[in-house]
Amino acid sequence: MPETGPESAMLDLSLFPLFLAAGIALALTPGPDMAFTLATAASRGPRAGLGAVAGICTGGLVWTIAAAGGLAALIAASEHALTAVRYAGAAYLIWLGWKTFRSLDAPIEAEGAGSAARAFRRGLVTNLLNPKIGLFFLALLPQFTNAELGPVWLQMLTLGLVFFAIGGVVLTVIVFAAGAAQQQLKSSRISRRVLNGIAATAFGGLGLRLIFSGNAT
Repeated sequence: MPETGPESAMLDLSLFPLFLAAGIALALTPGPDMAFTLATAASRGPRAGLGAVAGICTGGLVWTIAAAGGLAALIAASEHALTAVRYAGAAYLIWLGWKTFRSLDAPIEAEGAGSAARAFRRGLVTNLLNPKIGLFFLALLPQFTNAELGPVWLQMLTLGLVFFAIGGVVLTVIVFAAGAAQQQLKSSRISRRVLNGIAATAFGGLGLRLIFSGNAT
């Protein structure tokens, strides 16, 4: 009969409930990903919002792989590399804010599938250019691994997949909530300008936050 002790599991099941609780709490806590998703869904519609969620999760998984493989640790060890990536991400977000601000009258959902693809790229690039995500997972995930159960990198990757599955569900709910409100407002030119203005402010604010929060660490 196969052994069913802790050593036969890929993850430490005694730590997994705590990880789930932490993952749910973090997913529900307002942060950059939530703000980016909400701004995108409000200004470009649910389809674009879902594209942003997919991009954010994909970027986060890349950072999870980097953390599991040690790349995030190498970036953290190089102050210049960390600063370069952080400022590139901040510049990109500020550029998105400026571009959105210049298009306050842009019709909502006018780009259809193209808008979703563009939102995916924006969410992906935004997360890839935020080294704090990689550093976060480098600090968080190892706490829930057990080297006696198998390769730590594989456990970190599995935990990262679970984390972004939770986050993806929460962000998807936000997309549809924002989309429902947006449907009631999109026929109004004033409302359209307000929604796009909020999105522009959110993108620019996230860029500035990335700059100044990095200076504080």
